[in-house]
Amino acid sequence: MPSFLLVASENIPVVDFDGTFFLQAGIFLLLMAVLNPLLFQPWLAARERRAQRIGGAQREAGELREAAAERQADYDDRLAAARDAALDLRAEKRREADAEEAKIVGEARKQSAASLDEAKVRIAAEVDAARAELSGRVDALANDITQQVLGRTA
Repeated sequence: MPSFLLVASENIPVVDFDGTFFLQAGIFLLLMAVLNPLLFQPWLAARERRAQRIGGAQREAGELREAAAERQADYDDRLAAARDAALDLRAEKRREADAEEAKIVGEARKQSAASLDEAKVRIAAEVDAARAELSGRVDALANDITQQVLGRTA
């Protein structure tokens, strides 16, 4: 074992109480009495003011966060309501458009059926007129055809 450890382990007092102890204690108390109002109290007051400002700012930030969350929730609710209203309006307009389309298609079918019936009646009348015209001319046409084919009149 080294010799300096042996010296430290002997019963040598760590703090020696002699006449300078009271002088050091007096200087310490004098410095505490002078520095407490000049340094320590202003520093502690500044720390307290800072802590209050930080606490106030933190409370205000928390309140602002809560208000922002409420506004966000309100905005989301209003947006969802507007989206639902738009979807409902779109579905209603789609139903109206489908009904209007069905109405227009129905009218167009009626008109086309009426036009088709008119055309059938007109064609039937023209066919009947053509038959009536041709039936009166059948004998004359037959005589013309036989005369041209046979070269004689019937």
